[in-house]
Amino acid sequence: MVDKNCHVFCDLFAGTGIVGAYFKKKGYSIIANDIQYYSFVLNKQYIENHEHLELKTAQTPFMLKPAEMIINDQKHQVFNEDINELASKIEGDILYLDPPYNHRQYATNYHLLETVAKYDNPKIHGKTGLREYENQKSLYCSRTKVKKAFADLILKAKAKYIFLSYNNEGLMTLDDIKEIMSQRGKYGHFTKDYNRFKADKTENRDYKATKTVEYLHYVVCENV
Repeated sequence: MVDKNCHVFCDLFAGTGIVGAYFKKKGYSIIANDIQYYSFVLNKQYIENHEHLELKTAQTPFMLKPAEMIINDQKHQVFNEDINELASKIEGDILYLDPPYNHRQYATNYHLLETVAKYDNPKIHGKTGLREYENQKSLYCSRTKVKKAFADLILKAKAKYIFLSYNNEGLMTLDDIKEIMSQRGKYGHFTKDYNRFKADKTENRDYKATKTVEYLHYVVCENV
């Protein structure tokens, strides 16, 4: 669905970097970003590295497998910034967005990886030992702020194609997304049903449905 003259793939909610790594293998130049530092560290390794390194030989039976090194002929960039601040500073052919869907802040789920990456002996609080994450809170987890933040991002993004992964239980509605993305050009979407992950009984959950609908929204931008 994208034209053959696309070379730069932007993955700006990069997380563990799995999407960027997939398109790096396809030969794209990748721009990756995430506000969490652990993600920055992972993507520095899996995305930004693009040259062969000599491997250190082991002298003992203890075995460590090296992280996969994906090599292509492109240069890559990795950032640790707020996505709405970064969007106006970079440009690419394909922009892929996979933001938080609901009110749960990702920083609370990945605080152990954050501490390992930063190695900063943080002050922790709560029963689960959370680190302070005030400066990592995402507007995409706020029902009252997400639509404005998303519109700001979409309208200033510099890309030929924008893709958004989102599901039917997200804070933004299908109409919200269509309204905003249509302002950039020709809008459409694909859908796929998934079985809902449930860690407890259905009657204990806010959502009773056994399936979710995953949407892949897209817009072919007219005003790049």
